[in-house]
Amino acid sequence: MPIFTSPFDDVEIPLARIDQYVLEHASTRGDKLAIVDGPSGRSYTYDALGLAVESAAGGLAARGFGRGDVLAVIAPNLPEYAILFHAVSRAGGTITTVNPTYGAEEIAFQLKDAGARFAVTVGLFLDAVK
Repeated sequence: MPIFTSPFDDVEIPLARIDQYVLEHASTRGDKLAIVDGPSGRSYTYDALGLAVESAAGGLAARGFGRGDVLAVIAPNLPEYAILFHAVSRAGGTITTVNPTYGAEEIAFQLKDAGARFAVTVGLFLDAVK
């Protein structure tokens, strides 16, 4: 089997958590937009994103979430999805993303398979998650 290589230089992958890498320069970007939700127009600046990630990570920690824990997110693509994703990283945990259109059995299988002790969803999918 042939080995295919890119004509481009290798990509350097930093030795950092994803939240550290993404938010590394957030304080210097301040009031510039970081996330915009296309359908609704809701947005977060880098300052607001950094604060929201810190706040969510603190909330997770207050509920006993920490290093080695797995959190499942069962939600549509919303700005808060990114906040939660980075908050889980900041808290030292792992996230498992679950397709929000899954039924209860499929969700249960993934939660068990991933070892998730925590789950976050939106009202529309709450019954299936329960």
